[in-house]
Amino acid sequence: MKVICYSIKRLTPVERTMFQRAMYGFKDISNKGRYEYRRPGIMDSISHDKIYYTGLLVEEDHVKKILRVLKTHKAEVCVINAPR
Repeated sequence: MKVICYSIKRLTPVERTMFQRAMYGFKDISNKGRYEYRRPGIMDSISHDKIYYTGLLVEEDHVKKILRVLKTHKAEVCVINAPR
């Protein structure tokens, strides 16, 4: 298990929204609320535990996928081995 901590405080509001959507997905509402779609994020397919606001506890085989998204969106990242 790994603990991934990230910071998005240096991102603009638009960049933060894009980051949150890529990580956690969002509900897309179109045609004045007539249609609703759930757009998945990367965390929808990965089993994880969220630690506070910006921490994730994930299996080691999923770390590369998450780091790829974090680095794409210019988030500051820290990866720590989780104590057992």
